[in-house]
Amino acid sequence: MFARKSIAILFACSAIGLAQAGEVRIGSVAGITGPNATTGAEGTALVTKFLDMVNDKGGINGNKVVRVIKDDQYDPKKTAVLAEEAITKDNVVALVNAVGTANTIGIIKSGVLNKHKVPLLGVFSGADVIRGPGSEMIFHTRASYTDEVMKIARLASTLGLKRVAVLYQDDGFGAGINQSIAKAAADYMFEVVSKTPYKPGETDFSTHAKQIVDAKPQAIFLMGVPDAVIRFMKVYDAPMGASQIYTLSFVPAKLLTDSVGEKRVRGVGISQVVPNPNSTTLPLAKEFQTFLKSPYGKGISANPTNFEVYLNIRLLTEAIRMAGPQPTPEKVTKALSSMNGYSLAGFPISFSDTKRVGSHYLDIGVVGAGGRLNY
Repeated sequence: MFARKSIAILFACSAIGLAQAGEVRIGSVAGITGPNATTGAEGTALVTKFLDMVNDKGGINGNKVVRVIKDDQYDPKKTAVLAEEAITKDNVVALVNAVGTANTIGIIKSGVLNKHKVPLLGVFSGADVIRGPGSEMIFHTRASYTDEVMKIARLASTLGLKRVAVLYQDDGFGAGINQSIAKAAADYMFEVVSKTPYKPGETDFSTHAKQIVDAKPQAIFLMGVPDAVIRFMKVYDAPMGASQIYTLSFVPAKLLTDSVGEKRVRGVGISQVVPNPNSTTLPLAKEFQTFLKSPYGKGISANPTNFEVYLNIRLLTEAIRMAGPQPTPEKVTKALSSMNGYSLAGFPISFSDTKRVGSHYLDIGVVGAGGRLNY
C-alpha cells in the first residue's frame, strides 16, 4: 500500500507544469472585451486558428496544443490575477501576446512570472519600464519605443525637418516618450517647438490640434494611443503638406484610414517593428501569406499587427517543440533562452540567459492608397 501511495505521489509531482498526457497548454491574457476588443479581435482569432492548423497536422511532438484565454477587459487591475490563474489552475507552460504597458507592469509588480518561472513571449508595448528589473521572464520580440522614436527622428533629420511638435499622453507612457524625444533632439539637432499633452481617455482634440498648427512645425510626432491619434487627425486642419506626420507602430494604418479618411492620412509615416507582411522575399512573411490564404486564415488581414501576433505564436510553438515531448515552463524558458542568433524562417531572433529583447527590427511605413503601407 505504501509503495502504491509513493508511486502516486511521484506521478503527481512529475505532472507539475503539465496538462494531461498528450496535451500542452499555453495562455493568453488580453482584453477580449472592453476598449481594446475591436483592435485585438483578429489577433485573437489568428492564434486560435493557427493552433487549429498545428493540431490538425498532429500537434507538437504528438501533443495537442490547447489555448487558455483569459479576458482582463484591458483592465490592468485584472491582468496579474488572471495570469496567475492561468498558471496555477490551467497549468499553462507559457503565456503569449500580452497587450498594454500598464497591464504588463501589473504582471511584473505582482511577481507572478518569476514566482512560478513561467515565460511570457511577446508584449505589444515598447515601454522601457517593462524591460527592467522584475521582467526576467518576459521575452520581447519588438523594438522599444525609444528605438521607434530614434528611427522616426533619424528619418526626419535626413529630410531636413528641424521644427518638431509632439502630441503625447500625460502619464508614465508619455513621460518615457518625452525622455526619448529629448535624447533624439540632442542627437539629431532638431527643436521641439510644441509639446502638447492629452489626458488618457480624452475625446476632444480641437485645442491640441490648434496649438500644434499654430507652432508651425515641419514635423509632428503623434506619440499617442490609436484612439488619440485618430481623434487628433479628424480635427487636424492645416494646408496639405504643411507638416510631415509620424506615429508609432501600434497605430494600424487601415484603421486610421477607415476612421479618418484616406485624403487626411495619406503620407503619414508609421514606425514598424516587424517586416512588411506582404514581403515576397522573407520566408516568414511568405509563410504568413500562405496561412492567410488557407481555410485557417479566413477573415484575417495581412497587416503588421497580425504579422507580429503570428511571429509570436509561431516562435512559441517552435520553443515548445524544442522543449521535447513533455514540455514544462522551465523547459520552454530554456528553449527560448537558447535562441541566440536564431532564424525563425529568415527573421533573426537573439535571446540568451541574460538577454530578453530578441529583436530590434525597425522600418517606416508610409500610408498610401486604401490604407496600405508603402515601405
